[in-house]
Amino acid sequence: MDQLYTQLFRGHTSVAPYPSWGLEEIFKLQNVSAEGETTEINVPNPTRIGLPELDGVTSTSAINITGEAVDFSPRAAAIALYGSVERVPSGNVVDEEQDAYVGGDIVLDHIPLAVTDVTSADGITEYTRGVDYSVMPGGLRILAGGTLATAIAAEVAGTDGRKKLPILVTYSYPTVDLIKPFTQGRKFYRVMFGQVNEGGANEKRRIKCFYARINLNGGMPITQGAEFGVIPVSIRLLPDPNIFEAGDAAFYTIEHEVVEA
Repeated sequence: MDQLYTQLFRGHTSVAPYPSWGLEEIFKLQNVSAEGETTEINVPNPTRIGLPELDGVTSTSAINITGEAVDFSPRAAAIALYGSVERVPSGNVVDEEQDAYVGGDIVLDHIPLAVTDVTSADGITEYTRGVDYSVMPGGLRILAGGTLATAIAAEVAGTDGRKKLPILVTYSYPTVDLIKPFTQGRKFYRVMFGQVNEGGANEKRRIKCFYARINLNGGMPITQGAEFGVIPVSIRLLPDPNIFEAGDAAFYTIEHEVVEA
């Protein structure tokens, strides 16, 4: 029986800063495909009607790999957005000064994990969660109808036409990965695809890419609807500047396990 080469490959994608092979899995990609970026260089045959091609060269300048990330780590975001990521440890804040507006959102200095106390600026009046304010992922929202809203309504409106009241907020905040997009220049990476074919003969395959840029291949979803978000990723392969020998693959190599029929 002839060997089947049907294709249903699954596997991981690993990335390392060029020129190392210290790989890590920063995202999980699906629907990955690669397409060469080629230029045709031809010379016409002047002895034939219509000037058909006498000789030509197909020059491949880059390989464009595209895929969808269904799992996208902060490290992946930093790479794709030409930025950096920094681990900021958890902590506590006591009596952070903020201005409260009715129906407005307060952006705290950190993501609130547990809000333990919200008081007036003099610390005398304590406000109640669920009555005077709600805790949201980005900070606090001041609710209408509570003691705090009544106190704000008694204030004189500022030049912007809004009434506000200073408050103090005591809370804890979690450890976060702080991503700073577009703060760094272009960088290059090694990429490896390690795969197993669910079809065919369940053979293994390894694709090693030597010199790649990684970036977004479209918009990054911010808020999802009824389905999980996927992040479009582009991996652009260029010839490895350290591979010169004729016959050596400078873009990538494919190792395909031979399985006996």
